[in-house]
Amino acid sequence: MALSVNTNITSLTVQRNLNKAGDALGTSMTRLSSGLKINSAKDDAAGMQIANRLTSQVKGMTVAIANANNGVSIAQTAEGAMQESTNILQRLRELALQSANGDKSDADRASLQQEFTAKTGELTRIAATTTFGGRNILDGSFQNVGFQIGSDANQTISFGMTDISATGLKGTYSEASAKGDTTMLSASVTANAVTLPGGTPATTVTTPYTTTGNANWGTTTGTEALTINSKAVPITAGMSLTAAVTAINGLGAGVTASEDAGKLKLESASAITLTGGGATTGTAAPVVVAGTSTTKPATPGKLDAPAEININGVNVEFKKDDTLALMVDAINAKNTGATATGVNAAVSSEGRLELTSADGKAIKLGNGTSPVADAKGGAGALAKLGLSSGSTEAKLGSDTSVSLNGTEVKFTSGSTMADIVSAINSASTGVTASVDKTDNTLKLFSTKDIKIADGRSGNGLATLGLTSAAANTTTAVKMDTSVADLSVLKAEDAQKTIQALDGAIQQIDTQRSQLGAVQNRFTSTVANLQSITENSTAARSRVQDADFASEAAELTKQQTLQQASTAILSQANQLPSAVLKLLQ
Repeated sequence: MALSVNTNITSLTVQRNLNKAGDALGTSMTRLSSGLKINSAKDDAAGMQIANRLTSQVKGMTVAIANANNGVSIAQTAEGAMQESTNILQRLRELALQSANGDKSDADRASLQQEFTAKTGELTRIAATTTFGGRNILDGSFQNVGFQIGSDANQTISFGMTDISATGLKGTYSEASAKGDTTMLSASVTANAVTLPGGTPATTVTTPYTTTGNANWGTTTGTEALTINSKAVPITAGMSLTAAVTAINGLGAGVTASEDAGKLKLESASAITLTGGGATTGTAAPVVVAGTSTTKPATPGKLDAPAEININGVNVEFKKDDTLALMVDAINAKNTGATATGVNAAVSSEGRLELTSADGKAIKLGNGTSPVADAKGGAGALAKLGLSSGSTEAKLGSDTSVSLNGTEVKFTSGSTMADIVSAINSASTGVTASVDKTDNTLKLFSTKDIKIADGRSGNGLATLGLTSAAANTTTAVKMDTSVADLSVLKAEDAQKTIQALDGAIQQIDTQRSQLGAVQNRFTSTVANLQSITENSTAARSRVQDADFASEAAELTKQQTLQQASTAILSQANQLPSAVLKLLQ
């Protein structure tokens, strides 16, 4: 190598190595101070991109885990409210079952309805006030809400909750019903025997039955035969008329015998039956002559003062001097119009007042209820007519039967509508019977189809007013309703309520099942995200985190090289001075 003063190649080389060691030392110190292997793109451009992508993924997953846990919290909040709503629905169902029982009166059902209404209102309150972070979640507004459970776009789980208020909870009930138009049940009341002032009752006068022989009593031989009202007269030879009279009166035939100018005379209060008589000389069989009965008509009396009675809630007024016939007309005049009594009046053959109702109506009697009733007979109005206050139920006039869903139900003569309902409900036909209180007609109800036909009697449908449904099937119709529309005020309503509440409970159960499934998804998602985050963080660490052991060694190496390079540079810078020795 040439010895030169102007250009110190060795010094330049040492300077380059010194700069290189300084750069490497600076890099090591930067990595050790930041803890990162990649501090700028020049350190590792590709690695920087990989690290940034992994950082985005890790940070995104951290947020996604929080989102998923929030979803679990919302689902748990909703499910807690739904559990209480389910408890309320179960209580409503208990109330409906109580109301459906036959031992409950209208007052009992009204009390049950009060609690039913209050519980229904609580359902709506729970739905309106259950919130999460100020947002309603059970009023129907929380629908198809997406939860970001991934670090990338569109990585979501969506769910929603329906309205669980009393109006939002729906149910269905099946109903098949048949109603009798009218019935052949009837009620009848006959007044006791009374005589209105100035009247006399009807009397019967009977003319005695009498028979007399056609000829004088002759000489008997003892062979004659005579039977009176099936009693044989013991006739002996030479019996005198006097002896015959004595024998006949001793027979106990209900006949009185006597002598009538030499002839046999028989008398009785009832008809006399004679057989025999014989053909003895001078003796002939008596001939029966029928007696007669005559009836002396009653003399109609008149009311001595105005009177007023009440029939089936309708007041009927009678005027002073009204006869029984006029009172009958007044009662029948009230049997038409919007406030009809449904009762027909007539005068019986004994001259008594008869009241009869048709179409299954009862007869309820009472004294007048108008403000002037006391002035029109007061409490004694019914007594004047031979009537008593109270109700007389309509009854069947003869035995009959019907077939319901193939089962024959029999009804005996004298059965009231209550007896008919009881017989149907006890027959296990799948049909529930009740009485329409407005007109005392029969109502049939079932959750399934009702097959109605005449029984063996052949007239059951007509008797019960079900002719329009004879031999037909009343198809059950499925009806939709909400809990808010349900009621337990009537037994029929309670039966519908029981069915509908089953659907409402099922609706909440279905929603809770969906929430349970979503919670399980969120739990699985969180576990998966945590695993991915752990592995992604590890991968990112391998890409960008500094290896302190390696970097510390590198730092020592570069520091040593830097110091060595500095020392050598000092030596290299002294090389040009060697030329001076040549010049000496």
